[in-house]
Amino acid sequence: MITDEKRTSAASCMRIFFLIIVAFVIAVPYIWMVLSSFREGQDIFVKGSWIPDTWRWQNYPEAMEMAPFGRFFINSIITSLLTVLAQLITCPMAAFAFAKLDFRCRNILFTIFLCTMMVPSESTIIANYLTMASLHLTDTYFAIIAPSLTSMFAIFLLRQFFMTVPDALIDAARIDGAGTMQVFARILLPLAGSAIATVVIFGFVGSWNAYLWPTLVTSDTEMRTVQTGLRYMVDPDLGSEWPKILAASTVIILPVMALFISLQKYFVQGITKVGLK
Repeated sequence: MITDEKRTSAASCMRIFFLIIVAFVIAVPYIWMVLSSFREGQDIFVKGSWIPDTWRWQNYPEAMEMAPFGRFFINSIITSLLTVLAQLITCPMAAFAFAKLDFRCRNILFTIFLCTMMVPSESTIIANYLTMASLHLTDTYFAIIAPSLTSMFAIFLLRQFFMTVPDALIDAARIDGAGTMQVFARILLPLAGSAIATVVIFGFVGSWNAYLWPTLVTSDTEMRTVQTGLRYMVDPDLGSEWPKILAASTVIILPVMALFISLQKYFVQGITKVGLK
């Protein structure tokens, strides 16, 4: 007879096998990108082995020289950090208000805010651009980060986490004389470290990978970000040097990968704790 222990072991093996398959499928495009970044010219479109016949390491330094990527990286780092900072200020406070403060129409307001997640950002991009242009803020860091100063997804995530904190803990703090901001800053925020790490990852990645909005509100090369900078490597007359484009793309994703790897443990904890609610 098959015991419960054997069933559990078999189920565990099946889950591990399934996760390995999924991880491999997700990793395949990245593996291909890295390997192809070392190819020569049009060899990237030649069918055959993924391993380059000749490893052309010069693609990386040459790719960085095809556009002012040094400036682009600085702009992307500044805008991504400012976006994360703004969301860490606005989102936890809004989530705390929706989760723990009792005020009129709280649930109705939260539902309205939640509905904004269903509005495509492309439908508001023209109105946002006209606003920035009328205020003469184009080609500025503020214009790039303006639509991302807050995030409804981050507010929702943090609200769900704050709701898991027992009200008795907050009541005890109030009995000891803690005010609303003290409860927020000294009790809820320290407990929400994993959820905040999740907000940091989503905020940084979303800002780092943004393409359409930064392209629209910046016309000066000195204000471009790394994603918009890839366009400088595409020559409509001479064609695109795909190995060098892939080399630049590989360099561009390194900061995102480093951030995710460093915060992976907290990211998983944040998603798990929110899911328990």
